[in-house]
Amino acid sequence: MNPKVKVRLRILAILTTLIWMIVIFRFSMDTGTSSHELSDLCVRIFNKAVYSFTGKDLTISITPEHYALIELFFRKLAHMSIYFVLSINVMIVLFTFNIKMSLRMFISALFCFLYALSDEFHQMFVDGRGASFTDCLIDTSGALLGIIAALILYCILYTLMTKYQKRKGLIKGAYD
Repeated sequence: MNPKVKVRLRILAILTTLIWMIVIFRFSMDTGTSSHELSDLCVRIFNKAVYSFTGKDLTISITPEHYALIELFFRKLAHMSIYFVLSINVMIVLFTFNIKMSLRMFISALFCFLYALSDEFHQMFVDGRGASFTDCLIDTSGALLGIIAALILYCILYTLMTKYQKRKGLIKGAYD
């Protein structure tokens, strides 16, 4: 890759990573009440989707305890999703450096785990929120899924780029 393009990509990837870290931090600043309201909104949207497909209203069809479990599921899914995106951003930054893939994966996982720890620590000081090591592990599992997704995307893009370069005669294949 052209060194100037690599530097630009690195800067852009670092900026998007920092922006996403700020997004996570901002979500962590929400009080317990506003965080619950956001989760409840997601569950209500899900309920509308279920109703439009099945004609069943979850608020009537299931017990309040089961409804609370659905809300808990959405909360934990949100944790996983935001760290999924963070790890992809970190992997893109690391793809701009010439280091082994296993080291990239380790650095990305460690970075996301440490950021999740700091995020949980931050939540100890927010009204109605608290720190949870379980949430940190859920965040990290989302990051690990993001690393796998980044590797799959990398393999696809690498294959496409190599085929394009062979077709243009920029590189020769092993058996040419």
